[in-house]
Amino acid sequence: MVLSFATVAQAQIINSSTPIPNSNVLINLNNSGLDWVYAGPIGPNEWGVGNIQPASYRAAEGWRVATAAEWANRPVWTDFIVPGHTVLAQAGFNDHSAYRFASEYWGNFYHVDINDYARGIVTDGVNGNLSFSVPETIYVRNTIMGAVPEPDAFAMLAAGLGMIGYTLRRRRQA
Repeated sequence: MVLSFATVAQAQIINSSTPIPNSNVLINLNNSGLDWVYAGPIGPNEWGVGNIQPASYRAAEGWRVATAAEWANRPVWTDFIVPGHTVLAQAGFNDHSAYRFASEYWGNFYHVDINDYARGIVTDGVNGNLSFSVPETIYVRNTIMGAVPEPDAFAMLAAGLGMIGYTLRRRRQA
């Protein structure tokens, strides 16, 4: 008996209308200006459409595949360990309090296989070690969180708000 997974669409556990929490993402890794997400324990669409979605599934959040230069500086598996925790490289790891991953947001998995990533079996669907089956999947985006306004822009905003307040106060007194 042969089973075909290629034609069966799988539902994501948490669909793309729910943003991935920052706690599940490496934000601005090493001040690189890049965020990285550990998306799942297989390659994009490896076992059928939707098992792990391609980066374009969450393009609205900025997720994409890495450039060659970005891929060369991708995180190592231990970067995903939450500070203060010790995690062993094992298959089927599913503890969000100790390890940052977002497989539920990319497919129908609740876990990642850290042992594969530790052995270098990782991809984004374009880059990485594609000669192995069942690679881990990570994606990248430009850091969008924590933007600080330019000092001149902040001063102009403060001055503008002050002028509005002054005008409203004068109108009320008149």
